[in-house]
Amino acid sequence: MGSWDCISYSGAVRICRGDFAVNTLIYSDKLVVDPSRVLDRVNTVLLTHGHVDHFRYAGPLREKGATIYAPRYCVPLVEEPKINYMATMGWTAGFDERYITPYFVGNGVRVDVLVEPGNIEVGGTLVKAIAAPGHTPGHTVYLVEASGTIFLVAGDAIYGEEYLEGNPILYHTDTISWLETLNRLEKFDYDVLVPGHGFPVEAKEARRVIRRNREKIHEMLSLVESVLQEEPLSADEVIELLLVATGLARSRRAYSIYMPSVRALLNALTSLGRAQREVVNGVPKWAKSIAVHR
Repeated sequence: MGSWDCISYSGAVRICRGDFAVNTLIYSDKLVVDPSRVLDRVNTVLLTHGHVDHFRYAGPLREKGATIYAPRYCVPLVEEPKINYMATMGWTAGFDERYITPYFVGNGVRVDVLVEPGNIEVGGTLVKAIAAPGHTPGHTVYLVEASGTIFLVAGDAIYGEEYLEGNPILYHTDTISWLETLNRLEKFDYDVLVPGHGFPVEAKEARRVIRRNREKIHEMLSLVESVLQEEPLSADEVIELLLVATGLARSRRAYSIYMPSVRALLNALTSLGRAQREVVNGVPKWAKSIAVHR
């Protein structure tokens, strides 16, 4: 698809690419979803989840009078991003930000309105909020009807195809929930799919993109499964093997992506009968499933 900045729809709506290639939906001065770039005054800001790359410029907009909406279970992460550092690194305080992915580093912003699943009116615009856990527990996607076009603003529940290809392990906290979310989102009707990162696509292409996201999850499961051994390994031992296998062993920030994601994948493999989990000297460890390697 190449490089791009903004795409206009029906005059009043733009999808613009911001910092960290995050997509921002801008509906005139009424509504912005996931502000990832410097913007002028807007009435309402709607967030999909509590990672800084998706709300980096919400604070300045609030200072200009915007009302901030965020999913209920994401509010603590939006208001205090350092909570996310601690959760990502096993609830350990004092981690140097140089060891945290820059996608999570930045200033928080106070949330004015909690978003629950269902129909809501935001900035004079009718929006349907849909629970979409997997990337984070409280992740929410939105069906936004603007200027006669329905947009599915998916945040990091769905990635564009080009983004999928460049990342061997994608951050998430619950693999099974992510798969279930993709299955649900495939059934909704809309005109344009706006992934969190990557090129927006029309509905006729969206099913393919969702299918490719599902395939990517299964590729990640297979990658983790491939490094399991008959001797049980801790999650950190599995992560170390994966960092070497994916060529990211020298990146001091990669662990903050791999730690929650690999644990989620290990738990999913266990649920699917493709790995065995046991506690060894008080430490959870994973090994190849007996049924798989017999």
